[in-house]
Amino acid sequence: MTRFNRFAPRCAIAMALFCAAALCSPQPVRAADQELDPVARAALLAQLRDAQMKAPNFQATFTEERTSHLLNKPVTSDGAVYFSVPDKFRYEVKTPSPSTMVSDGHTMWIYYPAFNEVELYTLGQRSFFDEAVAALTAGLNFQHIDEYYNFRAYKEPSGYQLALTPKKPALRKVVDELVLFLNSDLLPIRTEIAQPKGDHLSTVYHNPHRNPLSPALFEFTPPQDAHITRPLGK
Repeated sequence: MTRFNRFAPRCAIAMALFCAAALCSPQPVRAADQELDPVARAALLAQLRDAQMKAPNFQATFTEERTSHLLNKPVTSDGAVYFSVPDKFRYEVKTPSPSTMVSDGHTMWIYYPAFNEVELYTLGQRSFFDEAVAALTAGLNFQHIDEYYNFRAYKEPSGYQLALTPKKPALRKVVDELVLFLNSDLLPIRTEIAQPKGDHLSTVYHNPHRNPLSPALFEFTPPQDAHITRPLGK
């Protein structure tokens, strides 16, 4: 299995954005009386869009646990994530297997320092990969969320829960459901992602905030001796 195939599901979810509760918790119970009606759900979506227009950046550290039918036991990793509306992001895994994923909205780099290997993806080629990245950024900036997901919203004591299910068949091959938890400031604090074949990705986001970010975070220059590949052939 190529690194691209392993990374694509994480890409479509990882940035999708970001969230603070016990790791690997069971799927939340969604009481019918907690679900927002269509009017309240639209108002929440408008609030989210307004908040991001006023403060278009997001950053947090994270702890992530992945369970897979291919693994004997869950794998836990730690790192940091940075996002700038509409489509710039940086996703750094610190432990146990370091990697860095960076996109300026036009080009995406994935760097594996242990192998001194870099994967290069040109965005905007109308490939499935573009669909995955567009879906991920829609989940983060909420501007086109209706295009990619059916979603329901629930009020919780400390914030909100959004349950997103992909609309497009190609995306459903990667994600069954994405559950996004927001705190009272409408910042992502946790994501629970159900994937095909029973795989699951649980991510807790620590100290999320919307402070300004340096444009340099979304730039990447590979090491001079790195081996660069183009998995999509473009």
